[in-house]
Amino acid sequence: MAKKNESAFDRLLKKLTKATPIEEESSVKLDHDFDGIQELNNPLPPWWTAGFIITIILSVFYIFYYMVQGKDSQYVEYQREVARAKAQVDAYKKAHHIVDANTVTVLTDKKSLEEGKEIYLKNCAACHVADGGGLVGPNLTDDYWIYGCDIKSIFNVITNGTSKGMPPWKALGADKIQKVASYVLSLHGTKPAKPKAPQGKPCKRG
Repeated sequence: MAKKNESAFDRLLKKLTKATPIEEESSVKLDHDFDGIQELNNPLPPWWTAGFIITIILSVFYIFYYMVQGKDSQYVEYQREVARAKAQVDAYKKAHHIVDANTVTVLTDKKSLEEGKEIYLKNCAACHVADGGGLVGPNLTDDYWIYGCDIKSIFNVITNGTSKGMPPWKALGADKIQKVASYVLSLHGTKPAKPKAPQGKPCKRG
C-alpha cells in the first residue's frame, strides 16, 4: 500500500521500475558477495521488458516485409536516392552551363582560346615554356602524353595536379580550366623552338 506522504512522481517511478524498496532489499539479496559487495535480484523494469517485446514483434514484421516480400532494403533505397540526387545535380549543371570533368568540352572559338592562352602564359609557361615545348613539365605539342590527351584528362590534370610535381590549379575555377585545357590542345602539332624529348605514351586523339 502506498504511503500517504508518497508523491505521484514516486508512485509512477515505482510502477516504471518495480525496484524493491531499501527496507525490503534483504528479500531479494543473492547469497554470494564479493569483497562486501552484494547483488540484488531486482526484476527488470517493466518499460525495458515492454520495449524488448515490442522489438521482437517488430522484427517479425521486418523479416516478413523485407525478406519474404522482397521489398527494397535501406541500402537499395539509399542507392536510389543517391542516383536521383546525382541526376538532379547533372541536370542543374547542364541547365546552368556548369563545367566539370564529366561535362567539359573542347572550346574552339577565338575568344576562349585567347583567354586560355593568357591563363597559360601566366600560370603554365614557367614549366611548359611559352610555346609549349616543355621544360620542367613535358612537351605539350607532340603525340606523347603521360596522363592522356583528351580534354577530360587534361581538365582533370590541371584541376587536381599529378604525383610527378604538377600542382593543382583548382582555384582557377572550372571555366578558366576549360579554356586553358582547350588552348593546350590547340598547341598540338605546333613547332616549339626547343622541344623536350617525348614523355609518356603515344596518345591517339579523338
